[in-house]
Amino acid sequence: MSLSYSSHVPDPVALITVATAEHQNVMTAAWATPVSADPPILMVSIRPSRFTHDLILEAKEFGVSILADDQKKLSEIAGTLSGKKKDKLALPGFDTFAAKKIKAPLVKGAHAWFECVLHSHHTAGDHTAFYGIVIEMKVDETKSPLVLFQHKYYALGEVKGVYP
Repeated sequence: MSLSYSSHVPDPVALITVATAEHQNVMTAAWATPVSADPPILMVSIRPSRFTHDLILEAKEFGVSILADDQKKLSEIAGTLSGKKKDKLALPGFDTFAAKKIKAPLVKGAHAWFECVLHSHHTAGDHTAFYGIVIEMKVDETKSPLVLFQHKYYALGEVKGVYP
């Protein structure tokens, strides 16, 4: 029996982008988190059956766009269609821009963007944890991140008086 603890942990909604000489793809990932400040490293967790998994192994780099709270639709599209069958980045709504230091594009309108070079990867249960050294980043402080909690999307709201 599998414990369903992961749905009780709120996660930012990230779109993971990757590009190789032959393919590009975008996928939704709720499991994306910083794991080191020096050097700055982000971890994304991806099932080996996902198209993006092997593309990251080939490209040895990936992009992470933390979606803004008005980008729920992009999360749904990227999370329900397979990149093996359709170039999701070519679909209407996926406005992208060229990253500065990696081949993969990044998603316009997001809260934050991270360009990562693959540091290492490890099998962890039914997923592979990809650790990427952040070589470039940008944050739009005017946008609030989209959050996934118990299989529902949320926008963050400020809670006053909790933390000084």
